[in-house]
Amino acid sequence: MRHIIWLVLLALVLGSCSGEDESGKDKTPPAKPVLIAHRGDTGDGVFFLDDDSYITLNDENNGIDTVPEGDMIRLSWEPFIDNDLSHLKIYRYSDIEPDPVELGQIPSNNRHYLDQDDLVEKHWYYYYIELFDISGNSTVSDTVHYAILSKPGLIAPENNASVDIDAPEGLSFVWGIADDSIGFYRVLLWDENNDLLWFDDFNLATEDPPLSLKLPQLSPGPQPGSVMRWRVDYFVWDGDKQMYMGSESLERMFTVI
Repeated sequence: MRHIIWLVLLALVLGSCSGEDESGKDKTPPAKPVLIAHRGDTGDGVFFLDDDSYITLNDENNGIDTVPEGDMIRLSWEPFIDNDLSHLKIYRYSDIEPDPVELGQIPSNNRHYLDQDDLVEKHWYYYYIELFDISGNSTVSDTVHYAILSKPGLIAPENNASVDIDAPEGLSFVWGIADDSIGFYRVLLWDENNDLLWFDDFNLATEDPPLSLKLPQLSPGPQPGSVMRWRVDYFVWDGDKQMYMGSESLERMFTVI
């Protein structure tokens, strides 16, 4: 009888070990990924990450946003914590298509994703990601959202123009009205080191197109031969979402003479 009991116990132990070997892999899901909501826009100044640290907002760190290159939305997230990650899946839904769709899969070492689908202006798009480790465990992120607007069309100065910013008439940035909404435009100017030299806002009221803002005297000003980059961003407030919809024009370059 004693031998039978020992055999039963041995069988139970071996069966238990066999189950561990069969599953054998990590069953702990990755830490929850954190998507970066829209923090603001280039020219807004600083954004406080917490009580003790802040960042100066730019195109790289301001969270979900549109891009100059087209009617697209760029998604970004905080660095992942785990070191055994494999890939992630990106999902999107909207106020016109409420069922989530998978947009694609990318390796987990990416920090951004660009939604290049045909997005509709003034509609809110919602995104989340599912992060997988090499064992197949996964965790779903929070959700972030954004809405794009029509892009302003730049008029002057022309792309790759040579510009005398010290001429008596000065330099004016000229662009067309993006749509019939009441919003505001922001003209941005960078130097060849990608440093923001100047920006100004144009609050639309009853002005006729085209619109323009004059570059003030900068001190120190850009030197002859410097290559400048400029664009116009456009914003319209959404009262329901309590945040701005936005667009960024194509960017143009000019050389100071």
